[in-house]
Amino acid sequence: MVANTMNTTAAAITVRHSLFRPEQLSRHYFSGQSPLMSHLLTALSMTFPKGEQFFVHSVRQVRDQVTDPQLQADISGFIGQEAMHSQAHAQFNAAIQKEDYQLHAYEQQITNGMATLKTRSLRRQLAATVAYEHFTALIATHLLSHPSLFNGFDDNMRQLWLWHALEELEHKSVAFEVYQQVFGNDAPSLAQRRRSMRTISVGFVMGIASMTKTLLWQDRKNSLLSVPKLLLNARDSYYIAEMLLKTLPYYLAYYRADFHPNHIDHQPLIEQWREQLAINNEQIQHELKGYSRSPRAANTMWSVN
Repeated sequence: MVANTMNTTAAAITVRHSLFRPEQLSRHYFSGQSPLMSHLLTALSMTFPKGEQFFVHSVRQVRDQVTDPQLQADISGFIGQEAMHSQAHAQFNAAIQKEDYQLHAYEQQITNGMATLKTRSLRRQLAATVAYEHFTALIATHLLSHPSLFNGFDDNMRQLWLWHALEELEHKSVAFEVYQQVFGNDAPSLAQRRRSMRTISVGFVMGIASMTKTLLWQDRKNSLLSVPKLLLNARDSYYIAEMLLKTLPYYLAYYRADFHPNHIDHQPLIEQWREQLAINNEQIQHELKGYSRSPRAANTMWSVN
């Protein structure tokens, strides 16, 4: 059952660099060199660069209507974090496609989908972002609550996915609160929020499933034609089913009129992973010392203003 008490202690939204090294990426990077979960996570990653650019766009479109100074500060943190996520996953996607995967058609579909969303009303655009952010919070919660899933990851991949998951929880309520402040929670706004979630639920799940299936087929020699790999795929099917069942109550809570992302208190989980991963700004800068990074972080597309 989903609790209905509000956690009023906001998690600080800190913009951090990823330590992901694309040159260290392996073909099957999930626990035990598992194909299915590796391909599922890759399918998710394919959606992030363009998707997160759209999320930022939808919030920026209405930012001038936000009067709360704290929410304005949170928006800046949200934009900065999403910038880092988009860049890291763009690097990941480019690296994984060097393994002879053909995913350009899916990338174009995602680009076209985001372009179409940008033609909709401002309320509909932001409602779509709020729905997607709920999905990312669901996935992040499950990953951070089940760290054993990452026991077989090397440090490179563990850093990427756990860093991203932590920051999704830190900014989980920003788009929602912008939506409520700008458009309210009256009947039309609530109906749009619910309608967007229903539409996106179908499209998002079907899209990820289709991309995962394509990756498995393109990688069939390594993914499907050996008994050990098939056994790993069976294990991963259990992991996926478990995640769907455990996240279902929180997913359904989204349709409640009084829903707010902070009804789930993620602060203990956030603090746990901040400490365990030690991903504060000072340590990140220390670990990045001597590593040449792209200047793309300064791209004006990701200005926090």
